[in-house]
Amino acid sequence: MNRLGMLWAALALASLVSAANAQVLEMYRWTDEQGVVHLTNGLGEIPEQFRSQATRIRSAEARPAPPPSDKAAVQFQRRGDLMVVNAILNGKTALSFVLDTGASYTTISPAAAQQAGIQMPDNPTVLSFHTANGIIQAPLATVRSLQVGGLELKDVTVAVHDVFPDPGIAGLLGLNFLNEFRLDIDSRAGLLNLQKK
Repeated sequence: MNRLGMLWAALALASLVSAANAQVLEMYRWTDEQGVVHLTNGLGEIPEQFRSQATRIRSAEARPAPPPSDKAAVQFQRRGDLMVVNAILNGKTALSFVLDTGASYTTISPAAAQQAGIQMPDNPTVLSFHTANGIIQAPLATVRSLQVGGLELKDVTVAVHDVFPDPGIAGLLGLNFLNEFRLDIDSRAGLLNLQKK
């Protein structure tokens, strides 16, 4: 094989390797004779008589989805002796909670519950809770989704009550959430390390 032939062979091989690594995904939209719209991954899948009218609607790298993680390192903020973490309720509402390993239930203020779209049942179960300010009565509700650091629990029971005068704190992150994880607190780095049990 002469040098030019070797160069062409090397370029062809590099092109094939590059194409294999890129995993380019193409999507085409085309309409058949009955007006039905089709989506296909390549021109070769479109009947020849419709190829000229096909429209490429997407070209992107196909990347494998990252594996779901069962660990998270969550940054917390210090407010005096309190550790405050961010949580997402019902997949949309970001709120701040005080980490409380002494609270049986996660609690949330009525205002935060309304903001997150938490529906109160018509006849809610009401429980008594011992707090620093005495015994309180609080109705229970269910949060469809509660995420901390991307780790999610579904259908979490919460007590609805104003626990903090600070409106920037939505409530307490209690044991009915935390007990689902192995906990490690790195005070120096300000991290709450969670791992699903």
